[in-house]
Amino acid sequence: MKRPLRPFALVIALGLASSCRTDGPTPPVDSAGDPTAAGKAVVARSDDTTPAFRLRRPGVAHSGSIDRLAIAPDGGGALTSDVVGGARLWGALDGSREPVALPVRAPQSMSLARAGQAWTVFMVDASGGAKILEVDRDDRIRTLAELPPFSPLFEGHVLPGGKHVVALFRDHTIRLLDTAGKELARLEERKFRPGSLRVSSDGTHVLAVIATPEASGTTKLELQPIELVTNGKPAVRRGGSPKLFTSMVAVGPSTLSVSPDGARAAIVERWNGTQWDIGIVELGKDAPDQRIPMTAAAHTVPGVGFVSPTRLMTSANDGSVSWLIDINSKTLFPRTAPPQDFSSQLRVQAFAADRHIAAHGSWLYVAQVSGGKHHFLGYRSLQASSLAISPDSTLIAAVYPQGPVWVEPLGGDRRAAAELPTDPFNGVFRVRFVDNDHVILVDGMGGVRLVNWRSGKTVADAGVNGSVRSVQVDTTRRLLLIDRNSTVNDSRVFEIDKAAFRGPYIIADQSYRTGLLGHGAPTQPDAVMWSLDSANRLRFYTLDELRSDLSDAEVKRKAVDLKAGQVAPLALDREGRQYGVRWNGSRMELFVDNGQHVRSRAVGDGSVNEILPAADGASFLAVHQRSGGMAISVYDNDDLQERWTMSTGTFHNEVIWSPDGKYVGVAAQTGAIVRNAVSGDTAYQRCGLEFQVVGTAPNTAMSSVNQRTICEP
Repeated sequence: MKRPLRPFALVIALGLASSCRTDGPTPPVDSAGDPTAAGKAVVARSDDTTPAFRLRRPGVAHSGSIDRLAIAPDGGGALTSDVVGGARLWGALDGSREPVALPVRAPQSMSLARAGQAWTVFMVDASGGAKILEVDRDDRIRTLAELPPFSPLFEGHVLPGGKHVVALFRDHTIRLLDTAGKELARLEERKFRPGSLRVSSDGTHVLAVIATPEASGTTKLELQPIELVTNGKPAVRRGGSPKLFTSMVAVGPSTLSVSPDGARAAIVERWNGTQWDIGIVELGKDAPDQRIPMTAAAHTVPGVGFVSPTRLMTSANDGSVSWLIDINSKTLFPRTAPPQDFSSQLRVQAFAADRHIAAHGSWLYVAQVSGGKHHFLGYRSLQASSLAISPDSTLIAAVYPQGPVWVEPLGGDRRAAAELPTDPFNGVFRVRFVDNDHVILVDGMGGVRLVNWRSGKTVADAGVNGSVRSVQVDTTRRLLLIDRNSTVNDSRVFEIDKAAFRGPYIIADQSYRTGLLGHGAPTQPDAVMWSLDSANRLRFYTLDELRSDLSDAEVKRKAVDLKAGQVAPLALDREGRQYGVRWNGSRMELFVDNGQHVRSRAVGDGSVNEILPAADGASFLAVHQRSGGMAISVYDNDDLQERWTMSTGTFHNEVIWSPDGKYVGVAAQTGAIVRNAVSGDTAYQRCGLEFQVVGTAPNTAMSSVNQRTICEP
């Protein structure tokens, strides 16, 4: 049974004051910034008839499992990267902001800190070069500096305040930089060759780590405290004598941590036969090392991290609880842990300021340590199955499998969105605008509904009994063409009234390509649609003919044979011009035939398997199967020059034109994007649908396409 549609309205919230700004499905938050009702969307409604709205940011889901992360010193944000190389900034960990894609691929080291209302981000790429980025509260990204790879780095850490970075270069120097990349101070000594750094949350202490593997299987550690001075005359200098420690565990990002005040370090030391020993090293005073045991499975090395100066979290991926350790009393308190990871995709975790975060596939696990609360942040789906653009090119409707239909403004960063719920067992296959107030929803079984999306009410419905192949709408003449893929390749044409569908007019002419005509065609001025059958015969139909219930014999007599040597077109535009691909004796070429002359242009690479002309007759797009995957190119109709091209990296679910020919939209397995038809500039993108704050991650969290999304730079 289908769920009833709830009334929704689109609200442009430009007048909202920043103090009551809502950036996404924000649950209420407590004084610690954690959700008290995770998963509840911010919806302005007082009863079932009050229109509702939801503000959404253009988030980008991870398309692969998260394999690297970093948490801000104040615990309010995080950076993540996935196995495909995509990097994301999570500007809030309570679900109030969707993650933002960052212009760095496969970062090897990441760090962030708050700089007023913005974030300062430092990322080291695979070549050893680095970028310093600023991401403001509206998710605008600005590059502050770039460090070239000819002076490569191991890692860098943004200090609290976002004004300075302490970095470890591959020549083993520790340098203090400003956000313009200028070196302010350095520590460089012979035979002092640290391999990694740990930075205190207060930003004044650094722990330089020298790890030397021993033949016995142990790791000899030298822990050298470093002091930073950022005010007055900047300095980087030793902060005392080094501490020596021996561990049975190799040093990793989450097996060694320094306290927020830089006074002590915690190390996962060894498996003692029954439990794991966590070593506590006092850095600022001469005191014996402590060992505190914690329970976890022998085959899973736990992570360790400070959440306050004297409190430590340890957590493994064996499905057991995490442990909060009070160092002074050596008391252990059980805490929630991420779910057991059977596929070993829980690769990383981090701790800071009463927060514990961990990767769970493409989702982010966030826990408030003191209260034991937790939630997961992520997207219900990455895939977009259908797109539609309104006649005036101001609105976009997007569909993802088993989810609602979203309608939102095409441009602008601050978007309000209307949600049209659908049957999760019979999702929407295609969405189309009829006018700015109404959309047509065609489901997988062939159900057709005309919906006023502003109120959420179904105005009219019809059906075509499944096997839907394509859906087209003429917004001027208000015609709906549904092409069915069946044994006879039949189509249905409906006239769209304000409150009803008239029809269907059935065309069973065994056509495998069909289309609507806006201005007739050469020698067929009154035709409203065309079809092409497997014998390469064209047919043109007027609206009066469709209404007259043509017989099979009458349909057969309408066939128009192509001229001798004429190549069957892949498509016809609204004026009847034919578009296709032909072999010129040496290579493939595109052609446009307007009935009087033919223009053609050689295709540089790959085969063309689909052509879609724009409704305005000014341009067309071709879908290429290229060596790197699927590509979409837009061409000018007059000279066939390629305007721009983009690679989707995967087979798309749908490519559309806006009714006015200004925009091209792509719905793919890796997201949705709309580009300007002339310049190729991005007007809209969403590679992650239905951002959620939930108590338990869905079973799809570990499923990913492992391909780069089409939204990423």
